[in-house]
Amino acid sequence: MSHTLIESIDAVIVDLPTIRPHKLAMHTMQQQTLVIIRVRCGDGIEGIGESTTIGGLAYGNESPESIKTNIDSHLGPLLVGQDAANINAAMLRLGKAAKGNTFAKSGLESALLDAQGKRLGLPVSELLGGRVRDSLEVAWTLASGDTARDIAEAEQMLDIRRHRLFKLKIGANEVSADLKHVIAIKKALGERASVRVDVNQYWDESQAIRACQVLGDNGIDLIEQPISRINRAGQVRLNQRSPAPIMADESIESVEDAFNLAADGAASVFALKITKNGGPRAVLRTAQIAEAA
Repeated sequence: MSHTLIESIDAVIVDLPTIRPHKLAMHTMQQQTLVIIRVRCGDGIEGIGESTTIGGLAYGNESPESIKTNIDSHLGPLLVGQDAANINAAMLRLGKAAKGNTFAKSGLESALLDAQGKRLGLPVSELLGGRVRDSLEVAWTLASGDTARDIAEAEQMLDIRRHRLFKLKIGANEVSADLKHVIAIKKALGERASVRVDVNQYWDESQAIRACQVLGDNGIDLIEQPISRINRAGQVRLNQRSPAPIMADESIESVEDAFNLAADGAASVFALKITKNGGPRAVLRTAQIAEAA
C-alpha cells in the first residue's frame, strides 16, 4: 500500500465575509476565518479538510493562526510518510504525540477521510458505516439583536418553508431584557416553530436557575450552555431543575468530556461539534456515549 503514503500537508487561512453581522454573547462576527487543509498522497489523490473556530480565542483554545502553525510545525510532519489509507493509525499517532488541538486534528481527519472516499469512490458517510437518514432539519440563528427584525426574519423563513427551528443568541444583555426578547419571538411564532436559545456560558448559576424556569414555562425547547463549562456541579444542579432540556456545548472539548458529562448527569443534550471532538470519527464516539446515556 506504499503508493498511498502521505506526501505533503498544507494549511491555508481563508477569510470569508458573513452575509450579516452575527452577534454572540462573547463576540460579533463580521467575517469567518477558515483553515483549509490539503493532504496530498502518493497515488495523486488530494484530501481536503477544514478547521474552523469562531471569535478569535473567545470560543475555544485554538485560533486559525495557531491551527495553521501547529499543523505546519508539529502535526503535519508526524503524518508525512504515513499510510493515508489507515486513518485509525494516523489519528492514533497524532493523539499520542499531541495533546488537545482538536480543531487542527479534526481538519486533518476530515482530509484523510475525504482522500479515502475519493480513493474508493465512496461518500464519507459510507466509509463510517453508512448513513441512517437522508435529511436533517437545519436551525436558523436569529442574531440581529433586534426583536422586531428577528421576528420578521423568522416569519420570512417560515413563509418560504426554509426553516422552522430558530436559535437565539442571548447572554450579552441584562437577563430580563433577554427573556423579554425570547418570549416575544416565541409568542409571535407560536406552535409553527421551535425556538431555542444559546447563552454561551454568560449566566451565573442563580441567574440560570430563574431564567431556565421562565424559558421552559414559555415553551422554549432547548437551552444551550447557560453557565460556565468549569462549573460542573452547577451544571448538574441546573439540569435537574430546568423544565427545558439543557444542551452542553462549550463543556465538550473532547470525547472524554462527553463521557464525564454523561456520567455526572450534567446535561440532557449534547452539541455534536465535529471540530471540538477532533474529527468526524471522534464525534461519532461522543454520539455513542450520548446514546448509551
